[in-house]
Amino acid sequence: MKPPLRAPFAPLLAACCLAGALPAHGGQYRGPGAPAMPGVPLPPGAPVPTTPGPGTPTTGAQPTIPEEVSWQVWWELNKDPFVQPQPAAMGPTTGSDDFYLGRRRAVRAETLAPNAVDVLEVVVPALVALLEKDRNRDVQTACMMALAKIGRAPQGVDLEALFVARLARDNQEVRETAALALGVAGRPAALPLLLALLRDEPAGRKLCERAKVEDRTRAFAAYGLGLLARQSDDAAIKLAAHDALFAVLDGKQTDRDLRVAAVNAIGLLVDPGQAGHRRLLWQCVDELLALQEGGGGDFHAPVAIGRLLGRGDSANHRRCKERFVAVLLDGRSPGPDSRPGARDLDRSNAAQQSAAIALGMLALPADQCPADADVARALQAYAQKGVDRLARRFATMALGRIGGAGNREWLMTTWQRAQKNLERPWLALSLGLIAARAAAAGTPDEALARLLVDDLQTASFVEARGAFALALGMTGWSPALPTLRNFLGEHETTASLGGYACVALALLGEPAAAPLLGEVVERSARRPFVLLQAAVGLGRLGDADATGKLVAMLERSDSLAVLAALANAIGQIGDRRAIPLLVALTKDEEQTKLGRAFAAAALGGVCERFALPWNLPLSRDANYGAPVDTLSNGATGVLDIL
Repeated sequence: MKPPLRAPFAPLLAACCLAGALPAHGGQYRGPGAPAMPGVPLPPGAPVPTTPGPGTPTTGAQPTIPEEVSWQVWWELNKDPFVQPQPAAMGPTTGSDDFYLGRRRAVRAETLAPNAVDVLEVVVPALVALLEKDRNRDVQTACMMALAKIGRAPQGVDLEALFVARLARDNQEVRETAALALGVAGRPAALPLLLALLRDEPAGRKLCERAKVEDRTRAFAAYGLGLLARQSDDAAIKLAAHDALFAVLDGKQTDRDLRVAAVNAIGLLVDPGQAGHRRLLWQCVDELLALQEGGGGDFHAPVAIGRLLGRGDSANHRRCKERFVAVLLDGRSPGPDSRPGARDLDRSNAAQQSAAIALGMLALPADQCPADADVARALQAYAQKGVDRLARRFATMALGRIGGAGNREWLMTTWQRAQKNLERPWLALSLGLIAARAAAAGTPDEALARLLVDDLQTASFVEARGAFALALGMTGWSPALPTLRNFLGEHETTASLGGYACVALALLGEPAAAPLLGEVVERSARRPFVLLQAAVGLGRLGDADATGKLVAMLERSDSLAVLAALANAIGQIGDRRAIPLLVALTKDEEQTKLGRAFAAAALGGVCERFALPWNLPLSRDANYGAPVDTLSNGATGVLDIL
């Protein structure tokens, strides 16, 4: 039997080379080494990102990612709030989901959204039947994740029992997916199970039928625990998760995957919008800062702090901003809150990358908070002259995340002297973040759009042109439609450019682009990345006919990469009319096991209860310069799973 893919930082391959690697619960690109991304090929002659294989001695060096590919990694991890179907009316929501456009995706139109009868009487029974019938790894993992995203079941179906029964399977991927699913489902009954697994208690070992709970399973239990606590408003659940996760960091645990999982899970415990849990939030921030000061922290801790606090100007915000500016610029422990004997702050490349990301999550525009002008100046200085290239790019993106007239002016000025093929793609995306907010407010950024039109037509490096197209779409400037339409016509057959051209047209928000994207879908049966992006674009534009086309293609496709793209797109559109055909596919004995598994994954997407992808709280603002296998390996990490 072919083992599951476990090769972090394998080469980014062209779409036609991907079919042999994707597990059915994966199929999206989430992280730097992802062979699972349909269609982000390396440019000719670019170096291949690598990392030591299992058992190979290592000096701790981080894998490298070609800079011309890295902006694509950032986009794939952060794109979801942009590409979701757009509501007719939007309003800002305090908390984590307003980081980009100040809005949440609206509930799908009532005529298209699955109802309780669809979910409880049709979809869940079909998924349970397939889960119990077929022990194939891909079927098992796809069904569990689909049931977890739905998170409810009819009377007589015990979701926790279904997941627990697979903790003792002879396949590691099935075991760790079962642990994760317990948390994604968001049901309080899973709390003692996840605690027992994470703590490696006798009860957890009994669940796994092993002498000890493996560290990988414990890492997935940690992610599950964080996701469960985030969904709950019960202070007792959050506190129990907090105590168990910090025990991992306070102990002698040396497994890197488990420590990173614990830090990232702590960052999920409290959504910034959950005002009733501020005391626990502040406690988590204090403890994460103390861990770092004592030399026991992790490169991901600043990002976890950013997720907990969100944007603001409280005393905690100011303390963290000061700390991260110090890490970014001089590495010295800052200010009056430093304790005698405290170690100098870590200013390694990975630490500076995370500091730049966190500052983009915490700071306010200077016109709203004058004190944060210092943060902007620090990010600008590092973006220009910092030592680590990836940290420089993260600093550039942080300025766009913060926004404001001052940051826009600096980015536009820097654009004029920036290197077109390597620096301008990042500047374009950063400006695109600012422009997207302006477009949402009804004031498209025409000056930026005109700059992007020029560079889109003149850039010599194809990867740069993809970033310009996406940023142009984010401006919402209607006169750009002919330019993007022509760009798609010219590059439709080029995997990454064709796909990003489709997304750009959808981001522009012009309904006139829908027929064109529909034609691209029909022509792209063997081009999975272009197919996925065109289909997602149709969903964003509200095309009512997209689902039928996609399900028909799913039924007849024999390409694994295409199946992944179709399942992703069908799930993202969320049209209940797909349910009968998808259920029929799960029961069709003539379908391949993978075909049935991807049908199950699509059902989970159509019926999931989350407004945005379940792992978005982990993928957004992730430091992919300091990854571990269980976070993302391109196939089975938590950021890779559909």
